[in-house]
Amino acid sequence: MRAPVPSQPFDYRARLTRATAAMAASGADTLLIAHLPNLRYLSGLEATAGLGLLGADGRLDLLVDPRYEAAAGACARAVGDDRIRVVATGDDRPTRAVAAQCLRQRVRHLAVESRAISWHDARQLERALSADGWHGVLDDAPSDLVEQLRRVKDPTELAILRHAGARLSHAARGVLADAVARPGRTEMEVAAEIDGRLRAVGFSRPAFDTIVASGPRSAMPHARPSARVLQADEVVVLDFGGVYGGYCVDLTRTVCLGRPTPDVNAQYHAVLAAQRAGCAAVAPGALPADVDRAARQVLEAAGLGSAFGHGTGHGLGLEVHEAPRLARLRPGDPLQPALAVGVVCTIEPGAYVAGRAGVRIEDDVVVTAAGHDRLTDVPLGWPTAH
Repeated sequence: MRAPVPSQPFDYRARLTRATAAMAASGADTLLIAHLPNLRYLSGLEATAGLGLLGADGRLDLLVDPRYEAAAGACARAVGDDRIRVVATGDDRPTRAVAAQCLRQRVRHLAVESRAISWHDARQLERALSADGWHGVLDDAPSDLVEQLRRVKDPTELAILRHAGARLSHAARGVLADAVARPGRTEMEVAAEIDGRLRAVGFSRPAFDTIVASGPRSAMPHARPSARVLQADEVVVLDFGGVYGGYCVDLTRTVCLGRPTPDVNAQYHAVLAAQRAGCAAVAPGALPADVDRAARQVLEAAGLGSAFGHGTGHGLGLEVHEAPRLARLRPGDPLQPALAVGVVCTIEPGAYVAGRAGVRIEDDVVVTAAGHDRLTDVPLGWPTAH
């Protein structure tokens, strides 16, 4: 488990070229990037603040304050200053810097990642553009323009995610074998030990707040750890993940601290069968909604359809939740693209029965030419009912 993060460089120039082509196809000549994971994907800049302006010539301006000028400069040198340029905003509002750049570069059609910019900042941008006498077109960027590029992972990303899946599996096997979740411990104590084990196997941080939900709280899909003490014979949902080389992995196991009741045992095995059906449906050309349907039908047949209230899975990458979304189509939802080789996602059906128990089982998979590979390999940790 001591192997380093794969050191091959990402091809940021190719990423910028693809993003520029997608932008041009939308009719815009400049894209304002406000979603920080997208900025990192295109440039390598890891920051908590900053904006990007991607122009029709394929050059990305990184608009950063003094905290990130040095880091942005390193990205520009690594990728090439013909493709990345640093624009220091100083103490000025970022939106003022955007307006100045638009005027300087004679931008005619500016598309904005509106999902990632606040209403306040959008109005500030409009006012700044107006004050500078800019007369171009300002509108929303095509939905998820950069996110759709991120959907299919390149070989370097896949190598990192495979390493991450192996590390998460190693940590999870230890959590189960050492009975980290056991009677007498609080949910918060269990979560703290899991987080420590994630760092011990090389993760830079948890990918999200670790979930430990015991007894009646297991029926709450996203319960956060509390001071509740785990009791014998009850169910505990353990949902955790880590960030490795900037990429997220995610896993859930449900355990019983003793002997499950017949109803809970049947519930667990229905979720297990649903997870297997969902995994089996993952292949090139499969629609995300079809993967969800494969898992959901198993739970419906077991009388647990109404107990499954979330999607079957989600994409993994720089964010723990990204495209694709493996769920039922809601009214008005656009049809998502079919799964393609290189897509990485979770398969995590669950059934939550208030007053009894919740069960969720989650693994990470990558779509391959032959179907899929599991990135996580962890025993399910469920005692056999006698």
